[in-house]
Amino acid sequence: MKTNRLYLCGSWHCHITDDAAHTYDIPASVPGCVHTDLQAAGILGDLFWRTENDTCQWVENCDVTYTRTFCVDTVQENTYLTFEGLDVYCQVFLNGTCIGEADDMFRPWSYPVDGSLKTGENTLEVHFRSPIREVEGLPQRSGAFTTERLYTRRIQCTYGWDWVARFVTMGIWKPVYLETQTADRFEHVYIHTKDINNYAAQIAVRASFSDITGEKYADFVIFDPDGTAVYTRQRKLLPMKKGDTDTVISFTADLVDAKLWYPLGYGEQPLYTLCISVDGEEVSRTRFGIRTVTILEIEDAPASEEAMLAKQLKETPQLVEWDRNEGSSCFHLLVNGVRIFCTGANWVPCEPFPSAETDEKLRMLVRRAADGGYNMLRVWGGGIFEHDAFYDACDEMGILVTQDFLMACGQYPEEDDTFIEKLTHETEAAALALRNHPCLAWWSGDNENAVSGDENMAHYSGRRAALEGIAPVLRDLDPARPFLPSSPYGGTPYASGVRGTTHNTQFLGTFFGWVRGGMLDDYRETMESYLSRFCAEQPAMGMPYVSSLRRFMTEEDIFGDDISVSEYHTKNNPGLGAITLYGYVDRMARGMFGEYRDGYDRVYKMQLLQCEWIRIMVELYRRHAWYSSGIIFWMFNDCWPAANSWSQVDYDGNPKPAYYTHRRTAKPIVSSVTKEDGTYRVYVSHRGTAFVSASGRLYRYNIVTGEEEELCRTATIRLENESRAIVSIPADTVTLDREWMLIFDLTSDAGDDRSYFLPLSLGQMAFVSPTAEDALYTVTETENAFTVTANETIPVLLLDVPYLLSDNGMFLRRGECVTIYKQEDLSNG
Repeated sequence: MKTNRLYLCGSWHCHITDDAAHTYDIPASVPGCVHTDLQAAGILGDLFWRTENDTCQWVENCDVTYTRTFCVDTVQENTYLTFEGLDVYCQVFLNGTCIGEADDMFRPWSYPVDGSLKTGENTLEVHFRSPIREVEGLPQRSGAFTTERLYTRRIQCTYGWDWVARFVTMGIWKPVYLETQTADRFEHVYIHTKDINNYAAQIAVRASFSDITGEKYADFVIFDPDGTAVYTRQRKLLPMKKGDTDTVISFTADLVDAKLWYPLGYGEQPLYTLCISVDGEEVSRTRFGIRTVTILEIEDAPASEEAMLAKQLKETPQLVEWDRNEGSSCFHLLVNGVRIFCTGANWVPCEPFPSAETDEKLRMLVRRAADGGYNMLRVWGGGIFEHDAFYDACDEMGILVTQDFLMACGQYPEEDDTFIEKLTHETEAAALALRNHPCLAWWSGDNENAVSGDENMAHYSGRRAALEGIAPVLRDLDPARPFLPSSPYGGTPYASGVRGTTHNTQFLGTFFGWVRGGMLDDYRETMESYLSRFCAEQPAMGMPYVSSLRRFMTEEDIFGDDISVSEYHTKNNPGLGAITLYGYVDRMARGMFGEYRDGYDRVYKMQLLQCEWIRIMVELYRRHAWYSSGIIFWMFNDCWPAANSWSQVDYDGNPKPAYYTHRRTAKPIVSSVTKEDGTYRVYVSHRGTAFVSASGRLYRYNIVTGEEEELCRTATIRLENESRAIVSIPADTVTLDREWMLIFDLTSDAGDDRSYFLPLSLGQMAFVSPTAEDALYTVTETENAFTVTANETIPVLLLDVPYLLSDNGMFLRRGECVTIYKQEDLSNG
């Protein structure tokens, strides 16, 4: 496509004045920010190493000016200077004249330059004011962590959260360009699937144009995924009515034999392309997928299994406090009429400075999610609207996205009309940018601002922001997509468990109260009480591999008695009181798996914690399909190197041990063994649109000796997108103790699986913990694989090598030998 844009990215100059009147003059890069420019100049060091982040906190109080010169040969009317992202409080000067201001990171800013732009050399300056000093003296507001952030429309998490340090920066964080507006100008297009029936897929197209002359034609061509034109249409650009200079062209394209887009595990992800040309010149090329999205919330019938289970769960400590629902209902996501069981995680910015995100890292992380069985990523409200590469990759790899608007954990100044106006502009920008992506399943108004609200309340935190600032814009620009006013959403109140979406992170106060009780042997039963209809935030913490820790800590930091650096890189939630977040991880690891023998054992048990937590929760939710229809973990990725964290891949995108646990439990077909009402039951759970055949054997296994006693072999069963109990054995007929456990080995035409049941906590069982000197297994390496032989029974194999592996984190019987293949070299990650 031809463009008349002059991009002004690349080399700039940065002048910094700190609060002590010291100045720095350094080269700068755009897109970029002051922190990364200071690092490039050698003034700041590696902010991830040990406690080095403390050395950069002065920067947030500085004022910063970015300057560059550029030349133009001619000056034309209707020329605008556009910044796609400014972070955050600033004035823009062109040749000494202030042409505009900005105070919102989440939207583009465009300024007319007629009268300021000149032929030849021009000087452009952007004067940033400290975002901290900008809000000094404003009334204190209620919220999590520091709350000065609530007044400022910029990334919230890097004011400091319980998984990332404080990195409050300034800068031109997205591209900037000059552009002259021309007549018969294309503005934007909206494409969505109206209907899919036995005859065709009906695709609605709505294209907007400006400064119409009435003399030109627009051509619309739809290409299928193979590049073949399957639909063409030509329309003259005519004003909507006399005197108008703008127009909207709307039509429906009926596509026969359409290829439908499905999420990962349910089908393929074919992408069509709509090309729009004006008088033969291409002005737009937009990819889209053909799919419908529906959210079902069907009331549970009285006395049904679902209603009785919901009633039972309402008696759990966390829901006794919060859930006031009289009835209960499902929360099912349908794509093209098919129920989708979602396994996924929350997405946060992959860098503390969003300008440092690269398309390559974003695509790598999305690919990592797809490889790990994550078919949904929730873009959390304390971050950013991600770069295009993220959503493009999700389209291609079949990962559903739910998108929060960018508010989190606080009472924002929604009483202020100016704040609502900012949200309106943000929503317009986000809707125009994201609405054509088939991956985008639904919008949410915020993260956890409205936990105490419900749809029958006239006033609650977040209501005005959602219903006045956001919803009207979406009704106009993206009416075909669901909008949920908040996350969590749906019950009375929104933070409840038997309707809508649930955040189990909301109940960490109750959960950590159980941890403080000290007796954690019943951890499986306690964790399983956190079943909900659709969990949009499920917590699980743990350590990454030692190879990851070595990138930002010393050996003494990792294994020594001084845990201060590990605590520093775990961060904390001030609302937890006297026990830090690291302290809770420590209590859980020791309480569930036994006291540490040494620093090596401490790391091992903190890694094991997250694996066991995820195993229990995904197995729980999958065997309860379709009472439950999804579990989305807090969280997928990290935006700085963390010691103990919620993420399942590390800052570099390398898998943590827990990643492999998720990958195993999120496979198309899995099994789980549990004890219910005095009976041992084996469940087989499948997700997908094709029948699979499965069978297996259940046996008693001795951890110490490796002996086994077969209890039964199942007949072959056929499943399709369901969970079913296939074995039931009275518990009083099977003897289990600290040495004897149950194992079920599943065989199916969709893959094999192994699940197990422990009669006691893992720490009480007769497993042998590894030491630095005595590994539990031996490894031989070839060019393409590792062969692992278990010297003892291993509940979770933690093979720490610089490769993405075909398998890891599995249960190995004593003497068992497995071959694990290298899938990707991570040594440069």
